[in-house]
Amino acid sequence: MTHHDAMDALRLAAAAEAIIAGGRRLGARGLIVAGEGNLSVRIGDRLLVTPSGLRKDELTPDDLLLVPADPDAPALDPDRPDLRPTSDLRIHRAVHAARPDIAAVAHAHLASSLALTLAGRIPDPAALPETRLLLPRLPYVRQMEMGSPELARAIAESLADGQVPEANAVLLERHGAVAVGEDVTTAVNRLELVELLCRVWGDAVRLGFDGRVGGRPAGSP
Repeated sequence: MTHHDAMDALRLAAAAEAIIAGGRRLGARGLIVAGEGNLSVRIGDRLLVTPSGLRKDELTPDDLLLVPADPDAPALDPDRPDLRPTSDLRIHRAVHAARPDIAAVAHAHLASSLALTLAGRIPDPAALPETRLLLPRLPYVRQMEMGSPELARAIAESLADGQVPEANAVLLERHGAVAVGEDVTTAVNRLELVELLCRVWGDAVRLGFDGRVGGRPAGSP
């Protein structure tokens, strides 16, 4: 084994460990159920991704798939023909291509976000000190067919729209949220913040909150 091969093996092992830990953390916090949710880490020109159909809080390194990062490449790991990559692979490929500064992408069907967007409500991250500081922008993407090129493109464009500050999470109508980071831990942290914001917003609405933040309607400049 060459030095380069050894380094690649170490990076792959570290990425697998991070994905497995991230999946377990999402499960422990009740942010995923059944086989939903997905995670990816970029390793050079490839992505290490979670499989379709398996619980993400019960994965082992052998369950993860290494696929080309190129959006136009075949969506498979030639060494694992028995497993299919996440059905949201288009999202991961599009986001990694649009954001070369990040290394990890996490997606989960956050229950509070599903309820809020089903009711037609969009929370303002300025409402809470944590989200105002750590997630100051939260773009919203209307519902589109899951796994479609259109949805992948809309999410990637929302995360790389050139605005300041840059968005690091996107709220999806009835489809949870997608978050990015320099590592899996950061991406999952941001998913947790989206869930917190949506949960508090929903609770506040039930207590009579009118959707105005600091005297302004939610989402206003």
